[in-house]
Amino acid sequence: MLFSIILAFFIWLNVSATSQETRYLTVTDIPISMPDIGNDLKFFGMEGQTAEVRISGNSLVVASVTSSDIYITAADTSQLTSPGTYKLDLVPKKGSIKNDYNFDSTVRPSSINVYVDHYTEREINITDKIDVSAVDKEHYAAKTTLARQTVTVRGAEAVINSIFEADAEYSFTDSISETATVEASIVLRDMNGDRIPMDYVTTDTDTVIATVPILKVKTVDITPSIINAPDSFIYDNSIIKVEPSSIRLAVPNEITEDINDITTSNIDMSKIDLSTNSLSVDLKLPSGVRNLEQITKANVVFDKNSLARKSITLSKFTIINESENRKTTVSTKSITVILIGKKEQIDLITASNITAVVDMSSKVSFSGYGSMPVSISINAKFPSCWTYGTYEVDVNVADTTQESSQTSS
Repeated sequence: MLFSIILAFFIWLNVSATSQETRYLTVTDIPISMPDIGNDLKFFGMEGQTAEVRISGNSLVVASVTSSDIYITAADTSQLTSPGTYKLDLVPKKGSIKNDYNFDSTVRPSSINVYVDHYTEREINITDKIDVSAVDKEHYAAKTTLARQTVTVRGAEAVINSIFEADAEYSFTDSISETATVEASIVLRDMNGDRIPMDYVTTDTDTVIATVPILKVKTVDITPSIINAPDSFIYDNSIIKVEPSSIRLAVPNEITEDINDITTSNIDMSKIDLSTNSLSVDLKLPSGVRNLEQITKANVVFDKNSLARKSITLSKFTIINESENRKTTVSTKSITVILIGKKEQIDLITASNITAVVDMSSKVSFSGYGSMPVSISINAKFPSCWTYGTYEVDVNVADTTQESSQTSS
């Protein structure tokens, strides 16, 4: 029985091989391959294009033919002499040793439109087009940071030359209040903002990692930075006003200290007289903080109607930080200082409320005659007063060690 089965199989195989019966088969998904063309031109957009054709022949041979045994190509490419779109007729060709069959029909499709151009490459800067409109009013989206700055585009020269920019695009659908890192799509666009079709070009990446820093929005006061004023001086906004008085800032979440105000650049009160109406001063911003209003200066305005001026003569001087082996004597009999301040305080202040201080800490080893600056101290009862101008006195510094030696001699 086994012998009979084997014998029957070989008889059938022999009959099939020698049979003249014709079989038909439609071979599908045959890749379309194009030949090389001149003028440095190349085909673009051919990836994945396929066709089909019907074949006929010996049943056993036809049954074994697959799409890899046939290739579809252009019947004639002589017209392809310059970049552009062309219509080419397609023809089938046998591509393997299996050739004992015939093509029973034309290729379907019988023709295709092809695009030819010169090949080129271009590196394009990536433009941040991340949509941060979902950020609420209490937060601010700072400049997006992209993980890479350029994208390389390869393909058809005409298409690449039409690219105006490469945009990193992403839209947040939910409200965001913290720094976010997302994967943004890279979209090529022309100068009209229209999207460039990707049929004839490729990029070395389709996406880019984008980090959107989210900052807290806060309104803080602007405080003037006062220098060269008496220790007793206290900023009084009834006589000195800052315009604007506040400013909106965006503060990174990582800044843990509470920012309640910012200061101006230094205001030297020794140069402020009744002739001063206002000063334009720079603003000092803490590191990492963003100025949302783009205000870089503030006006410090002095209310002249609330201020008064008084001259007071001082004849007593206090020496401080005098060296142990030195004796300082003030030669100047008196100085006249000019006081500026709130009217009601200026009216009451007298010489007894003022101390003229000579600090000798910078003259530890000095002996002889010289001049020293005088700092004016005002009683704390008059916190809205200051001195206009700078003052000096002549001093005589004697070395008490030498005097003691001469006396002993």
